[in-house]
Amino acid sequence: MKLNSKVFLSLLLLFSLVFSFPLEAPTEASTRGFSVNGTQVLDANGNPFIMRGVNHGHTWFKDTYQTVIPAAAATGANTIRIALSDGGQWQKDDINTIRNIIALAEQHKLITVVEVHDATGFDSIASLNRAVDYWIEMRSALIGKEDTVIINIANEWYGSWDDGRNWADGYKQTITRLRNAGLNHMLMVDTAGWGQYPQTIFDHGREVLNSDPQRNVMFSIHMYEYAGGDATTVRNNIDRVLNQNLALVIGEFGHYHTNGDVDEDAILNYSQQRGVGWLAWSWKGNGPEWAYLDMANDWAGTSLTWYGNRIVNGTNGIRATSRIATVFTGDGTTPPSQWETLYSFEGGTQGWTGASVSGGPWSVTEWSSHGSRSLKADVVLQGNSKHALRLIETMNLSNRSTLSATVRHANWGNGGSGMRARVYVKTGSSWTWYDGGYVNISQNATDISINLSSIPNLSQVREIGVEFIAAENSNGNTSIYVDNVRVE
Repeated sequence: MKLNSKVFLSLLLLFSLVFSFPLEAPTEASTRGFSVNGTQVLDANGNPFIMRGVNHGHTWFKDTYQTVIPAAAATGANTIRIALSDGGQWQKDDINTIRNIIALAEQHKLITVVEVHDATGFDSIASLNRAVDYWIEMRSALIGKEDTVIINIANEWYGSWDDGRNWADGYKQTITRLRNAGLNHMLMVDTAGWGQYPQTIFDHGREVLNSDPQRNVMFSIHMYEYAGGDATTVRNNIDRVLNQNLALVIGEFGHYHTNGDVDEDAILNYSQQRGVGWLAWSWKGNGPEWAYLDMANDWAGTSLTWYGNRIVNGTNGIRATSRIATVFTGDGTTPPSQWETLYSFEGGTQGWTGASVSGGPWSVTEWSSHGSRSLKADVVLQGNSKHALRLIETMNLSNRSTLSATVRHANWGNGGSGMRARVYVKTGSSWTWYDGGYVNISQNATDISINLSSIPNLSQVREIGVEFIAAENSNGNTSIYVDNVRVE
């Protein structure tokens, strides 16, 4: 995409790290890198890795990466894509800068996708070769980082929408050059048409993959108004790549673009369903014409825009779906147990609704257990009356062991002998109910949870929520609260 006149929305999709080591020995993480296994991306320990992260336009804002990288990591992201310049259009980024960016990202447990932005929209093989020349020049900063760096060869090279023959031939030549230069990272290749014409992957993707002696290439679609304008287009573009047994990432996307809307909800939801990575464009700095694509109002991310909050805190956003690469967890096979907040209600109700409530729900600041806000609803108490705060949304909680929330009730109204609450989920096509059992709650924060380990159909969770039940001798008006809905 283009950033200020010519290059808007293409940053760092360099998510293709290559390595020359066989897949048969996934135990030697120190000598391995990222690899492609059919449609899957595997990290250096041989574990599946699904990118969840952001793009950062470093080459235009060279003094910000020390602020942006920690801020991106604080969202729970596992990947950051960095736009660099080979000097063709902007000031060239030097080797020390690349070393510093990678080191800081590693410190914050982020995989780095590096990309050269100068070839954006160009069809000439010379512009693609210049990007390859740059990677070869910078190779001493890259070799040895195969487990934390992916090389996105050139951002949106090949702007034309044609039969893709020249696109395929160009990448076949340059992949050979990179391998001959000793760059064994996973490589990422953007599709043609400024990243929005995936027909080139459909027609020539396997040919490009097979040209790599290491078979370690993944492909990237940039989903804006053409490649991601509606749910049908999103699904078709993802399916047609995966159906060829190719690995895919949505290297850039937004919620709107120059010539129309983008269905960001479909991108997030279907990517989660199909196990496809994505990297949102972009953290900040899009300029007045494309300011709506800024995720943060400041480089430190202390204030997210509406769009940034959707990507970070929304359904199937970063906090809900991101998993840190196991190369950073100290475990050669699986990441350690860790809690991840799905819904903090910091930016609003996040789609939650109420059942048998007299008002709300609202995102409020009067009480919180995590952050500065919680979800509140007013209820009218009656003997054994039930009230719920819930999210009706299809989600995937596979490989999760526990769903928890922190709850309380207000100190007004007649609670009688006390109120109880339980976490529940509904799964599968029949919306089968499972819950963690009632727990006595009070005016103070109480943690409640449900064990997910034996629940079927967790890949098709239809609804999650907290059900409150009043005592038999209760009456009057009160309020119920939920905060920090999280999974382990």
